Amino acid sequence: MDPLRRTKVARTKKRLSPGELPGKGVFPLSADVEAHIKTVKQRHPELIKARNVIKSVEGRGIWAVTVTDPKVSDTNKQNVLIVGGQHGNEESGRAVGLSLIDWLVTKSAAETRKKQKIVVMPNINPDGAEIDLHANVNGIQPNLDHDVAKGPQTPEGESVEIVARKLQPEVYVDLHACGGMGCSTDLVLYPRFRQHTMDDYFLHVIADDMVKAGEKAGIPQSTFCLSWWGVEPFDSPSSTAWCYRNFKSTVLLTENTESNTYSYKLQDRCRAGVAKLKALLAWGNRRYPKLRYEGYPNMIVTGTFDRGIVAVGKTAAARRRSRIDIWKNVERFGRFGCVFPEKPRDKTIRIKYDGPRLKHGVGFQTNVRGKRRVKSITMDGRKLRRSETNGYYTWSHGPATYLVVAVPELKRGSHQIEVSYS
Repeated sequence: MDPLRRTKVARTKKRLSPGELPGKGVFPLSADVEAHIKTVKQRHPELIKARNVIKSVEGRGIWAVTVTDPKVSDTNKQNVLIVGGQHGNEESGRAVGLSLIDWLVTKSAAETRKKQKIVVMPNINPDGAEIDLHANVNGIQPNLDHDVAKGPQTPEGESVEIVARKLQPEVYVDLHACGGMGCSTDLVLYPRFRQHTMDDYFLHVIADDMVKAGEKAGIPQSTFCLSWWGVEPFDSPSSTAWCYRNFKSTVLLTENTESNTYSYKLQDRCRAGVAKLKALLAWGNRRYPKLRYEGYPNMIVTGTFDRGIVAVGKTAAARRRSRIDIWKNVERFGRFGCVFPEKPRDKTIRIKYDGPRLKHGVGFQTNVRGKRRVKSITMDGRKLRRSETNGYYTWSHGPATYLVVAVPELKRGSHQIEVSYS
């Protein structure tokens, strides 16, 4: 079933009232989305799981489609959540979500399915989609329905939190469309990030990869931080800020250019939209060389490559638990760093932590110039051996040798690591 069998045509600019039928140019509507999901599931039952997460205000289904390789254990996979249609009058988000599902079941996505579990929710606001309405039928924008104190007030907002809490995703993407821009420029955006993290760096380079892919697919692209629009502080009620705050997800928001009067062909918008998502998903299939494990680089929770606190564990699921546990308590690290001036072959690393016990493992990463072997290493006077979860591990990249001291639990107090290299 081709989700692009109908292209967008000009339609009235007026806001439709509940019950008023939109023109035939509005596509895909909620029934189109649901029919497409059911057809893909029927054709690929081994790869697709689909469920109706919750009913909208008017009783329409809000669907979540999971695509992954069932032959590979989920414990070894990165989790990705991609949502679209939070604003009902933005058709491109829904269409791109369906087109992404179509690509995920192809042979070219086999590696992604083996290494990642991707959940796509293409139509968060089905009632708004029916009447070309930006918000839901009660006037609330689902993407801004994640208040820190109150939580979601709509089933649309709740649907995202239900799925996200279960997934605790490494990546969260919100698919939007700039409805008044017409034949203009697509955007790749990211929220404001916490200070003293590598998120600034990685969000820039990932967004740049997505921009290049979107332009190669034929539509102009631009990228910048959402704070340029005066929105997205750390405690924002947006779904992107909520996922970043709770799970340290790598969060991005895309905007396809469209309007009710002029738009690029829907096929072209979907081609560019999927190309950007494929560039993002490729990050989950490879290893960033200054980090130990394959997958999305948010495993470095805070600090830098030479003085950073990282998630540890033998599986993606274990590192996910470690990452979130550290992230929730990251402000309780009063100190983490090397004693200066650093010696060429010996290092002293001091840590001060005043939070609750971290029970899912913590890694302390540093580096030294040259390809070195560890001569001796202790933490709080205890000699360490090589171990991914209770000791240390090393690797080399470029002019440096990287080292992570992995502890299975971290207690409140001051700690000291002594490293001597041969």
